[in-house]
Amino acid sequence: MYDEPPAKTPPPRRRSQDERSAATQERLLQATFESLVELGHARTSTPEVLRRSGVSRGALLHHFPTKADLVTAAVDYVFERQLREYAETFSAVEDPGERPAEAVELLWSMVSGDTFYAWLELVVASRTDPVLREKIKEVQGRFDRSAVAIREGFFPPPEEDLDLYKVVVPFGFATLTGLAVSRIYEADRRQRKVIEALKQLVTLLDRHLSQPSDGEVP
Repeated sequence: MYDEPPAKTPPPRRRSQDERSAATQERLLQATFESLVELGHARTSTPEVLRRSGVSRGALLHHFPTKADLVTAAVDYVFERQLREYAETFSAVEDPGERPAEAVELLWSMVSGDTFYAWLELVVASRTDPVLREKIKEVQGRFDRSAVAIREGFFPPPEEDLDLYKVVVPFGFATLTGLAVSRIYEADRRQRKVIEALKQLVTLLDRHLSQPSDGEVP
């Protein structure tokens, strides 16, 4: 009795042109993002991105003709990933009463990490660079629309006090980004106290906005 010959291993599937292109873009975007975080905008150069990514100069210029295209696309790429993670994490909070405070904690984790500081590098650079500034506005617009959609999914707009409802998230972002900037030059022990105060304030505002129009607490 003879042993059966070993089954042939099928050849690996060749990636399509679209898949190869997407993989190249992802390598470029990740390398650019890491360079922004570690070196800043001024020192993030084409040679540095090519060194980190292992991609050819021709491929880089094919996907991202200018540095402004490249750096804003890199932060946009990470923003989108963070927003997905934010929505997934927030959806796991079972108690609606805990959601306002949890939202503040999640926002703080977003604006006190690498993505915010890479974004800050671009925002500062765009002050004197009108081309980069237009790119920044495009990315910020997409981020804002996505953030609004997530917020309205968990905190539906109220029947009254719509103006107050619209300002809660910008107010929270402004407070937290201010804290994140201050971390660059000082480790302020009061930061946690400010975050806790913001959580209490946002929770109170959410309760107020959740009240029915007759003013009775549900």
